[in-house]
Amino acid sequence: MAQKNKALLIQREKTASPEVKNRLIKARQENIRNQYTFTIGFTTASEIPLEKLAGTRPPENLQQEIITQNTKAEQLLKIDAEATELARKDYARRKLPFPIFRNICYAGLPSYNYEALHKVTPIEDQGRCGSCWDFAAVGAYECASLIFNNQTLDISEQDVLDCSGGGNCESGWYTNVFDYMISHGVATASTYPYTANDNPCPGSLSTPYRAVAWGYVPTTGGSPIPSVQAIKEALCQYGPVAVAVFVTPNFENYTSGVFNEKAPGLVNHAVVLVGWDDSKHAWRLRNSWGTGWGEDGYMWIDYDSNSIGYGAAWVKSKPNFYAFPIAKIQSITQFEVKPIMNK
Repeated sequence: MAQKNKALLIQREKTASPEVKNRLIKARQENIRNQYTFTIGFTTASEIPLEKLAGTRPPENLQQEIITQNTKAEQLLKIDAEATELARKDYARRKLPFPIFRNICYAGLPSYNYEALHKVTPIEDQGRCGSCWDFAAVGAYECASLIFNNQTLDISEQDVLDCSGGGNCESGWYTNVFDYMISHGVATASTYPYTANDNPCPGSLSTPYRAVAWGYVPTTGGSPIPSVQAIKEALCQYGPVAVAVFVTPNFENYTSGVFNEKAPGLVNHAVVLVGWDDSKHAWRLRNSWGTGWGEDGYMWIDYDSNSIGYGAAWVKSKPNFYAFPIAKIQSITQFEVKPIMNK
């Protein structure tokens, strides 16, 4: 935990009510008995009801959706590869350096962390709105764009919340947002700032940023949670991935260490995985509860804790070096793909 954040958390707890202090004392005693390897405190999320923070609801037919979508993803990635190759030849013909950025990441590494490499966008705060599914989708997209396009984006979570059909402040699912990123594109945060409330879709936003493909991390044996190896491979190939997790009061109050509660329960929250460390047996998790939660907005979470990794999905942002192949993509997605709106 950063020293600045640690000091703020200590100060917050000093000014907490007697009820909060007693609750934390009891929780810490229980956590010591359970031999947990993380600390808890009075975070900026602690006073918000979990139902206002955790609004992820996975589809009932997730296993079938994984199969169906990954078939589409293969075809969409082929279209992207073909367009990339044509662009590469055009750049070579014009004797221009080809603007492609490679990611030096291998699933066999004992650790890898995009946060430490400064390949993640700043931590956001979803407020008292269960739009975690929104922030997980946008976070994965922004990080992928930064890694593979060398482009720092600040995408409008409010555009996604109001217009994508992915959900609302009550519940949602992040992969619906990826379809919206392909079909409509997304606006910038400066164009349509976040309000943490459900609003009517304005319908006339400039939406310059698009996704070209998305898919689920492959699973085996009918489990909705991919293997550790499969998630590592996806992190290397596509960048940070959106995942679901089961959050609890301990999760809400987390301040540092490796979260190893291993509580059983239905997933209810969406986050982004940005790396791993085998020595910790843990993923590096990027949350959307502001920097006053966890380790400046991040957490180390045990590979086997709280269903982390459920429904893991990646998204590929459109490169800047080729035109968006609308007709080809629409033939695969089977939904209307609108022209990119730049105003």
